[in-house]
Amino acid sequence: MSQPSSLRRNASRTLVLAGVLSVPIGLLNLAFPPAVEPTVWGHPFDAGTLLFVSIVLVVAHLLKAHGFVGLSRLEGGGAVVRWSMLTAALGFVVVGVCEVISASLAGVPIDSPAAVSLDNGYGVGSMLLAWGSMVGGTVIARKNLLVGPGRWSVLLSGAFMLFVVTPALFTRGPLAYLALTVWSVFYIWIGRTLAQTEKR
Repeated sequence: MSQPSSLRRNASRTLVLAGVLSVPIGLLNLAFPPAVEPTVWGHPFDAGTLLFVSIVLVVAHLLKAHGFVGLSRLEGGGAVVRWSMLTAALGFVVVGVCEVISASLAGVPIDSPAAVSLDNGYGVGSMLLAWGSMVGGTVIARKNLLVGPGRWSVLLSGAFMLFVVTPALFTRGPLAYLALTVWSVFYIWIGRTLAQTEKR
């Protein structure tokens, strides 16, 4: 098995695992009885739960970054797919770093300078992964680099982040948590599609 093929096979597994880890966190956000006021960073979680959630999300985002490095090696993708997937991978790393910082801000007002700066960091990471996914995903879909309907999965994951998740996050409520939960499912789809493509 060649090194790129091995990387892609591993990437398919890590993407599925990332989605499997992320979906329950989104559901937990929806179901968790608020432990702090909405004006406090970490809502609805107390400090201990926020730490747990942040650790899980750090792992999930780094798995997504690894998965997108694998996607950057798709056969026939060329420079556009390679660099756009690596840009998206960088976005996941940035969001992962933000999760590390998030755990340290439990109890801080959301309008404090530290919280505002962290929000901006999330925004930068989210835009990197969204635009990287959309640009590279467009090429992947047009060239049929992934099999079946899943050839659209990368493009749609980025579009969903940009046009659904980002506006929903401004509500800081159930709509945002629901959007993030649905967004996480895309990575299970991408991972499964990549695995099917490699079997082909």
